[in-house]
Amino acid sequence: MTTPGYGEYRRSCSFTVAVALTMVITYLLPHAHAQLLYPIDMLALRSIKASMSDLPGGSFFSSWVFALRINPCQSFAGLQCIKVGSFNRISSLSLGPLSAGTPGLTGFLPHSLGNLIYLQTLTISSGALRGAVPDNIGNLQSLRTFSLGPNYLSGPLPSSFANLRNLETLQIRKNQLEGRIPPGISNLSSLKVLVLSENRLYGPIPGLSQTSLIHLDVSNNYLAGGLPFLPSSLQYLSTTRNQLSGGIDAVKVLTNLAYLDLSYNRFSGGIPSAVFEFPLSFLLLNHNQFRGAVDVPAEVRISVVDLSHNKLKGNISPYLAGTTNLFLNNNMFIGTVPQDFASKMQEATLQSLYLQHNYLTNFGALASASLPPSVSVCLLYNCLVPPPQSLCPPNVDMPASRPDYQCLDASSGQPGD
Repeated sequence: MTTPGYGEYRRSCSFTVAVALTMVITYLLPHAHAQLLYPIDMLALRSIKASMSDLPGGSFFSSWVFALRINPCQSFAGLQCIKVGSFNRISSLSLGPLSAGTPGLTGFLPHSLGNLIYLQTLTISSGALRGAVPDNIGNLQSLRTFSLGPNYLSGPLPSSFANLRNLETLQIRKNQLEGRIPPGISNLSSLKVLVLSENRLYGPIPGLSQTSLIHLDVSNNYLAGGLPFLPSSLQYLSTTRNQLSGGIDAVKVLTNLAYLDLSYNRFSGGIPSAVFEFPLSFLLLNHNQFRGAVDVPAEVRISVVDLSHNKLKGNISPYLAGTTNLFLNNNMFIGTVPQDFASKMQEATLQSLYLQHNYLTNFGALASASLPPSVSVCLLYNCLVPPPQSLCPPNVDMPASRPDYQCLDASSGQPGD
């Protein structure tokens, strides 16, 4: 038997490839012309359905029927298309039911998602998806929104996200992502919302001052290092429950903040007085290592101010009486509680006042004020004799007053322990 030469082998391979392509085209083109969906997008949809399925009780994929006369752009749940030339291209993909309490999806994110190059919105509901975020997600140059609800995705956040120059929202909440936040994200000038909370990310927060962020939530991770420079457009910032440290002077320029939560970290130094002048509803700096006096330049109009569990000292500013809920407990404050606090609580505009575990020596009018039942006040474990009678939350279990030896120097501004 004569062994075929290279030319014959090449012709044989070419024929095999041609036959395969002909079969694919023969199969796809009737669908494409009937449904006007680009073949690569159609293949991506098939891959998605093969990679994912409904959790028990779900029915999201019930409308995903691949048949000759069915147009996915009109019939498939969660799908929107735009016309590009002779074909439709997928522009929006919402995978899984978005109604609260309904079952989500299981399976994994297929690599073919990266082929939907006209995709502008990719939303995936909460469910039981596992595996990694595909590396080729950076191919989606038109993508503006990537939102992935609570699932079990693991692995790193792909560095290719840095290629998505049009990205405005990146939200991957409550998964099991590991590794560092890609530094290239700092170059996404259109980025407005970044939510990476409740994952297993570590390392520093990259500088994001060149973005257009208005919402940043990286809470409940293992992030370390300092607070980076951030854009003045920011309105919401949460880094709670990480391992961040150092000062927080970077917040001074965030004059549009409505929500600031830096709690449960290792921040230190002083609290910038500027934060009390921001249009905040929530100021949460508790459980850190802040020190020194609290300089409040004007009356505060913030719903919740929590500075508890730090090492703050000095006298309590009367300007803080303008808050609705004030938590200054577990610090080193001394002196007298300002008169303003009693009057605000009598009016019930100040609804919660927690001052326990400080070195206060005089509660002023608050000690004898008749307070409405709707307010909550806790004054235990200070340096007043006799100790005050105050109703504290059930979880506050401490003596009524400090030992005398801890209070010897409190009146001079030097707590005794």
